[in-house]
Amino acid sequence: MLKFHVEDRVGTIMMERASAGNAFTGEMIRQLGEIMRRAAQEADIVTLSGAGVDFTIGRDRHEPKNGSPFDAFRNISALNKAIAQFPGLLITGVRGRAFGWGFGLVMRSDIAIAAANTRFALDEVKLGIPPMFIMEQILEHLPAKRALDFILTGREFGADEALQIGLVSHVVAPDDLDSTVGKFVATLCSRDRRVVLACKSYLRAVAKMPPEVRSAYTLVEQTQFAVRDTE
Repeated sequence: MLKFHVEDRVGTIMMERASAGNAFTGEMIRQLGEIMRRAAQEADIVTLSGAGVDFTIGRDRHEPKNGSPFDAFRNISALNKAIAQFPGLLITGVRGRAFGWGFGLVMRSDIAIAAANTRFALDEVKLGIPPMFIMEQILEHLPAKRALDFILTGREFGADEALQIGLVSHVVAPDDLDSTVGKFVATLCSRDRRVVLACKSYLRAVAKMPPEVRSAYTLVEQTQFAVRDTE
């Protein structure tokens, strides 16, 4: 249900469960975690998209529950860790519904390109579940009041609002989504990949630092990059 292909250190992940809205089973979560760990070794750029009309409607709520809740949640935590530790760029191409789990995947990606018909929602509270794995990171991406609105109401919102709050990077016509993602990847591939990856690494590191130490860190990092570039 998940396909992964790598060529010239560019990977593509396709969710192929279109008949079920690409709803994620527990096995798919485990597989995606394995794919992301493999991608960390094999790819500098990875795109993630869904077959059919939807990105993903989220977790498969009809899947029979096997094992303990801890076992299921451990796979989610392992996947989130694999995404967080991926040193390359994860780019999501989103159309249709991106609900629950899908919202979280878009949020955790480095770049998100959305079709204008995309709809987002966090539906967990409606189902009696606090979305803790999303709340773990959501304040790193969205303002607190907007985040709590989405969490508590579960309301759907569109691509334009997602762009306004910074959940997605670009909004394009639905027919242009695949070509836009392809052009974005081509642009990245035309750059020096060491520079591209250094930009992500630097932003990730500096975001965790107090403002007063950033200047010194920048001086050291920029100097070290320049020295490595001349070796």
